[in-house]
Amino acid sequence: MKSWGIVKKFVYFMFDPTAIIEQQTNGINYDITTEDLIAKLQQWDGQYGIEIGEVTFDSLIVRFENLPTDLKALAEEIYEFCPDVIDQGFGCFDDILAMGREGGEEIPPDLQNLLEGVNWDDPDFGLTILQNALRQDQGVALWWD
Repeated sequence: MKSWGIVKKFVYFMFDPTAIIEQQTNGINYDITTEDLIAKLQQWDGQYGIEIGEVTFDSLIVRFENLPTDLKALAEEIYEFCPDVIDQGFGCFDDILAMGREGGEEIPPDLQNLLEGVNWDDPDFGLTILQNALRQDQGVALWWD
């Protein structure tokens, strides 16, 4: 049996826009400029406290020091700001799981936790997985491509 090979080892830094400015990180295909990204991260830093890591020209990882009680609202806000998190990520888990099962891969425990309470018949199941990921990891990878 194969494993899913999930790796969660990242180095985070207190929020400082320097790396974002140096990389000119943006979501230009969604009309999100570097300045827009910094403004959103400053907002989240004020609300929750954040750390960032793995900054590139079109992606970064955000770790929330404190999560709101209403994770659904935060997940919806993240999706609105970065649609690829669901459209190319959590919203594709049904297909990813099917391929893994066909390949004889076991679902590791941390991934099983992400899938807890997911209604696969709900077209917004990706938002549920994002909420579970926030609860489990207190962070999310954002990317725009």
